[in-house]
Amino acid sequence: MNKLQTEQLLRNEGFTGKEILMLRRHAEKEGNPYCWLLSQLKIRFIISMVIILMSVAGLIYSFCYNNQQNTILSSVAFLFFFGILYVFIPLKPACKAYRFMKKHGRSL
Repeated sequence: MNKLQTEQLLRNEGFTGKEILMLRRHAEKEGNPYCWLLSQLKIRFIISMVIILMSVAGLIYSFCYNNQQNTILSSVAFLFFFGILYVFIPLKPACKAYRFMKKHGRSL
């Protein structure tokens, strides 16, 4: 599949022009194909979801079994970790890449 067909398929699956431009820039800069970039975004999405679920589990545990001061600290820590993940891992394109690779991963 060539770049234009891949970009059209990405656009049909919900990627915006800005997200496709970002992928194209990384592909040209690094020399990696789209399928490699999408698989890396998929892996980052899975890892970020695991981290978020662990943080939410800790937050729920804190709400149930700790005092108010620990609950506030846990809430601040959760917001801090979520903020870091949101800044360093583009969650929206990563989620789209996860769904795209789940649906079309073999055809690329």
